[in-house]
Amino acid sequence: MSAERKRLRDRRSQQTLRDKKLKYTTKLEEQVAHCEQHHTDHAVQRLLQVITGLRKENESLQQRQRSLKSLVESWETNPQIETGHAFHDWPSLRRGLDTNGPDFPPQTALNGPTASNGIFDPRNASKSPIQIQSSLELPSTMTTPLWCQIPPHTDDFSDPSKLISCPWLLYPEQVTPCPDTPSSPLDILYGTKTNLLADMIHTSLQRRPIRDPERLALGMLSYHMSRWFLNPCPATYDRLPLFLRPVQGQMELPHPLVLDFLPWPRMRLNIIRRWHVYSENRDDLFGMFACCVKIRWPWGEDILERDDRNELCIKQRFFDLFMRQEGWGLTPEFTTKYPDLVEGMDLREILFELL
Repeated sequence: MSAERKRLRDRRSQQTLRDKKLKYTTKLEEQVAHCEQHHTDHAVQRLLQVITGLRKENESLQQRQRSLKSLVESWETNPQIETGHAFHDWPSLRRGLDTNGPDFPPQTALNGPTASNGIFDPRNASKSPIQIQSSLELPSTMTTPLWCQIPPHTDDFSDPSKLISCPWLLYPEQVTPCPDTPSSPLDILYGTKTNLLADMIHTSLQRRPIRDPERLALGMLSYHMSRWFLNPCPATYDRLPLFLRPVQGQMELPHPLVLDFLPWPRMRLNIIRRWHVYSENRDDLFGMFACCVKIRWPWGEDILERDDRNELCIKQRFFDLFMRQEGWGLTPEFTTKYPDLVEGMDLREILFELL
């Protein structure tokens, strides 16, 4: 009898042990499933994006504090200015208070025509010459230098499905350490494994049927523009050609970031103000633009040459060409299909006929 009782105790003890192991294993499996669901690379990336957003928000709050402090100090240091003659650059101050821009009221976002309800009406977007010239001027503020005035954007980089373009900005932590300029033009033309930003720009340009001169020129401008967005400082701003630097109108109306990459300031403003018309068919617009934008470079002439170290580099003459607005042109197909987007531009200067 004692032996039988011992066997029963052993069996109960073994069953209890198995039950504990099964319960523990089930718990571990649930934890693994939870980690696989919530701790993937994409989830980590989302957290990094949240951190980046919080950093930018903190910088915006600090800039707001500096702007308010500067405004108060200006009142204290100019007590003798009469009210009727005092000048305050309110649009610039507003940008200093909120660099993100979407909270700007529409009726003050543009210094242009409005409807009876006070909302900007793009259908009445014709301006006087003075207003047009004002919108094409470089932005200026009382306290904020040009190099840190990023145009307000509507892109949602936390949701890849809503992103219009510039997919490399989904990975700020990875592309920010990239150099301020590609080490070789081949990185843009053929991709690279050592420069994520250049490689992603190359991949994006591969979607469009464009020639190597336009591919390299657009890629280099996109690279330098992206570097400035990621790291706004005097050095990255100085690398931008004059025609690509934001003008006053870009700072007044939130818009998709990709529109800031267009090489003509007036065209940028036209598209920004009419984006509600073209947003649904943006692929057609961008596809047509990619096919019609041209560099005024002789057909068949090389764009690369060997330097003193026998490495391929951009020809200086080609570099100087695409860094000037006069070096760019549009074929008549684009201006015929989208006449409203070249409104206010001298077609004689931008039209480019393929021979």
